[in-house]
Amino acid sequence: MKYLLSFSISVFLSLTCLAQSYLVYTVKGDVVSKGKAKAAQILPGDRLTDKTVLSVSTNGRLTVIDEKSESLYTVKEGIGTLSSLIAAQQSKSRPVTPNFLAFVKEKISTKSSPKDVNYMQAAGVTYRGLGQDFIPLQGESGMLLDPLREAFSTARQALADGDADILLSVSDRLDSLGLVRYDFTVVSDYTPQSFNGYFVFDPLCLVDLASNVGDSRPVSEQIADLPVPMAPSTDNKLSGGNVLCNYYVLQPGQTLELAVVCTGYCEIAAFSLSGKTTASFEGDASYFRTYPTETTAHIFLTNHSESSEAVLFAINAE
Repeated sequence: MKYLLSFSISVFLSLTCLAQSYLVYTVKGDVVSKGKAKAAQILPGDRLTDKTVLSVSTNGRLTVIDEKSESLYTVKEGIGTLSSLIAAQQSKSRPVTPNFLAFVKEKISTKSSPKDVNYMQAAGVTYRGLGQDFIPLQGESGMLLDPLREAFSTARQALADGDADILLSVSDRLDSLGLVRYDFTVVSDYTPQSFNGYFVFDPLCLVDLASNVGDSRPVSEQIADLPVPMAPSTDNKLSGGNVLCNYYVLQPGQTLELAVVCTGYCEIAAFSLSGKTTASFEGDASYFRTYPTETTAHIFLTNHSESSEAVLFAINAE
């Protein structure tokens, strides 16, 4: 009996002492482990534990994923165990989807160009699910989607400055707005394309971009080389959130017509990196309308720039 009790206690203690495992996603600058052996540079794909002692250089940045809890952490300058660095820097736990985890694993294990990790536009499952507490949309006519417009303006400036921390804060802001990637009815002829190499104004894409962006060359060039972790869209109108949205790749001068069922006040917006994409009801340049009864509205998205762009279309879901 004593032997069984001792064995049970030892098993319990061994289980409670198991180290937590993290998968290394991205490494910027000098990030080395400080074990009993000589220091070793940390690389994408490495497995670390919460007890791994690390040294992160002044301009260094380490992004790790806890697969068990489906969370992402970013660690900057410091020396200590991984868990202590996360705690000391108050590195926020950022939830990620199973799609993103699959994307990361494929990307860090690919033998060819990372950009070959290809995510196409698709429909099938609910995209939203990262955020919990939505900030209700409030504003006068024509201003309801201003929080989205302000967030996009901030993200553009962060891109120009190569500021990963601001990109992460914009991702949090978008998540709090409750975006739902919805599978709108496309009226015009349109062939879905890969988002790889484009800037996509999406919460998870901004997290991924912030994890990968560096200061070695212009951010625009870095974006062109990156794959994009797009998740599928949904056709479930009851999936919650404040904003229905979707993403499209439009060629120079291309116009895309969408059919959207509207009731009550409806406001739309379109965002692209050049700022030269417009969205209008029935092609008459109006971007907000009130429909007394359920009406199928025709919305036109037009890329006025001289290059192809990834465009975010959004409409209030209230």
